[in-house]
Amino acid sequence: MTWFNLIKTFTMTVLVALASGCATAPPEVNTDVVINFPKTDTVTSVEQADAVLEAVSLSKAQIDWRFKQKEQICYARFFVNHCLLAAKDEKRVDLAQVKKMEVEANRFKRKDNVLQMDRALAEKNLANPLPDAVIEKNEK
Repeated sequence: MTWFNLIKTFTMTVLVALASGCATAPPEVNTDVVINFPKTDTVTSVEQADAVLEAVSLSKAQIDWRFKQKEQICYARFFVNHCLLAAKDEKRVDLAQVKKMEVEANRFKRKDNVLQMDRALAEKNLANPLPDAVIEKNEK
């Protein structure tokens, strides 16, 4: 065998090995998860707000899980960055949808907390009225 044939054979062997390595199938990952978005439009009670917040945390976990699965698939593709950007965009859109309900539930809980604090303060003021001397001093 001449040097040329030896180099040619070695090169062909390396190319076949590389081609067989590229031909591996992408990882089989199931990304068909159904995101359980909270189903309420407005929150009308603290219990409902708590239920929405639990559903939001579950939805966020599902969205994160699906993103990690799609990220695995992307690393097996040729255009990795394009695939990752599409997966991140999908995650961002889903999280924005979940965030609306989270904000609504937290808003209701804060509003209810303020109302309870106002009631407690009013009850405290009724139970312990100010003395007349303090009232007269403040009026002058």
